[in-house]
Amino acid sequence: MSFFLITTRVVMTPHPTVLHENLPLLEVADSILLDILLADTQVRRLILTRLSDRVAIVAPGQFDALLARLRKLGHTPKVVEV
Repeated sequence: MSFFLITTRVVMTPHPTVLHENLPLLEVADSILLDILLADTQVRRLILTRLSDRVAIVAPGQFDALLARLRKLGHTPKVVEV
């Protein structure tokens, strides 16, 4: 299973329009993988909120901790800056 960590992304919401820069997101290839990751209490503490079935916002300042936890769980995250 693979997933992607995106460290910089512009996100616009439908109403009112809000632009976020440098927003760390966790994006997975399959929604079941995000369910599995969020079942881990240590991962769940590092996630601010879930945006969709495959995307979650990483809590502020927790990107490195999440990356380390995912690696400890045996995942090989790909970090992409957009």
